[in-house]
Amino acid sequence: MNSSFRNVQILVDLLKQYKIKDVVLSPGGSDIPLIHSIETDEYFTCFSVVDERSAAYFAMGVALQKNVPVACVCTSGTAVCNYLPGITEAFYQSVPVLAITADKNPYYQGQLEIQKIEQTHIFDGVVKKSVDLPVVQNSEDEWLCNRLVNEALLALTHHGRGPVQINVPIVGRTDLYDDKTLPPERKINVVEWLDDDEIWNKYAQKLVSAKRVLFVMGQGVTFTPGIVSLLEELHKKCNCVYSVEHLSNLDCEGCIHTYPVSEINGGSSLEKLVPEIVVSIGDNLSAYNLRPYLRRHCKQICNWQISESTEIRDAYKCLTAVFDMKLEDFLRKILSFFPANSTNNATYRAAWEEELSKITIPEFEFSNLHVAKKISEIIPENSILHLAILNSIRIMQYYKLAKGIRTYSNVGALGIDGCVSTFAGQAASTDELAFLIVGDLSFFYDMNAAGLRSIGPNVRIILLNNGGGSEFHFIMGKDKIPSLNDYISAEHVNVAAGWATSLGYEYYCVSNAEELDAVIGKFGEKSDAPMFLEVLTDMEQDAKITQKFYADNAVKIKSTLAKKIARSVLGGKNVQKVKNILKVIKG
Repeated sequence: MNSSFRNVQILVDLLKQYKIKDVVLSPGGSDIPLIHSIETDEYFTCFSVVDERSAAYFAMGVALQKNVPVACVCTSGTAVCNYLPGITEAFYQSVPVLAITADKNPYYQGQLEIQKIEQTHIFDGVVKKSVDLPVVQNSEDEWLCNRLVNEALLALTHHGRGPVQINVPIVGRTDLYDDKTLPPERKINVVEWLDDDEIWNKYAQKLVSAKRVLFVMGQGVTFTPGIVSLLEELHKKCNCVYSVEHLSNLDCEGCIHTYPVSEINGGSSLEKLVPEIVVSIGDNLSAYNLRPYLRRHCKQICNWQISESTEIRDAYKCLTAVFDMKLEDFLRKILSFFPANSTNNATYRAAWEEELSKITIPEFEFSNLHVAKKISEIIPENSILHLAILNSIRIMQYYKLAKGIRTYSNVGALGIDGCVSTFAGQAASTDELAFLIVGDLSFFYDMNAAGLRSIGPNVRIILLNNGGGSEFHFIMGKDKIPSLNDYISAEHVNVAAGWATSLGYEYYCVSNAEELDAVIGKFGEKSDAPMFLEVLTDMEQDAKITQKFYADNAVKIKSTLAKKIARSVLGGKNVQKVKNILKVIKG
């Protein structure tokens, strides 16, 4: 008899998939749905121990004898407290005991609810992991519940053994059951270097047979020449694309700068590019739309993660395998199982290249985007480039950089507070030229770092000062929020001239294209003092230029699609009908 509670269903199905058969059950009220679902399932071997103090120790004894993870289930309240001695002993003996603790409605914590105590931190310090499952009411809750149970069950034996807690809120009638088979749950597998050849061959064959494989390269990865060589070898044998942006710091055969496609093209363009397998490497991305795009298609995609971290990163809601190893080790191992005759037919790469080719980058009038183009042209090879958040990252994604430039940004937590400080630390650690592109709010927030004693003559600060937060004009605008400039965009009239010159910077200020052209070349050359360029523009105008750039390309892409459809339907005849279709699509 399966409980009607989805969090219980998800937990019970994954217990079976992780081969946790032995369960110690203690009676109670809150845990009835858990107990009855387990006791009526022939898969499980059940033990009845009324005293929870004894139950946790009993579970540890079974685990020690059988050398397998063992679960114990209790009701809410002090029953959970009574697990503590046994769980503590299990922790110091590294025994994988799974404490499944039933709980009351989490909303009533601290509200005099009977048997409702704080259970989620009760084992802090003596468990490898503790998760608090949601009350499942929608698909987002289901995904979270599935992920948390996977994380907890993996933690029992991954990177050392030890106890784990899963806290299960039971909200509603406990006497509702369903005779139907448990719905199958997604299991996240951990693959290690020493796993047998059968497992590795299975994953290799998936890559070989897949027609669309997307490697998403986040920030924080060092791509050595050896890794680059292996990536290029894999690209020759696998129908894959390496999705990169400037923060990926990767340039090799198979790389596609996907940022313009995901951020501008979107819609039908991306629908034609849905991958079968997504391989996640590295940390955060600066692209906003790639992640939600892949999430929308999570039912069609399986996601693999390559990382030495024990943290599960289910960014696209379809993670099925975590390769617990270095990237270089993964590449060497997986390639050893590829057939000698496997080749990349390049159709997937060509599809991305086609979408990328549809984007037209015009000659912008004087604005942040115009400045970005000029800066990209003068940064020498092997320099470092730090992009402050949001607009500073966006505007540089549409221009190529010289080889060997290492690009960084604080997109991990995406705050404005430490852009200048982080850059200052990087610049102090290299003799190469170091460039910071930063907006005015970010700069003035962290401006003291521009005066640190470690600032050297290799420093180049480009301050895009448009009088406030242009990002908010880009995403909403004053037509939606008339008071936008007051507190959201934080309009101001501050300039950095006095501060920069007092610190000994070679300071320049420009407010038009001619002035910029006259000085920008100096910033790509060595100097005896750090250099500071303040670019004065208008935040509303900057936002409008960027919006028009995006809109013009969106219309162009729709028009191209319309022409293809019309020609296909009309056989290339009746030009007026084609034009009418284009008018409708352009609106």
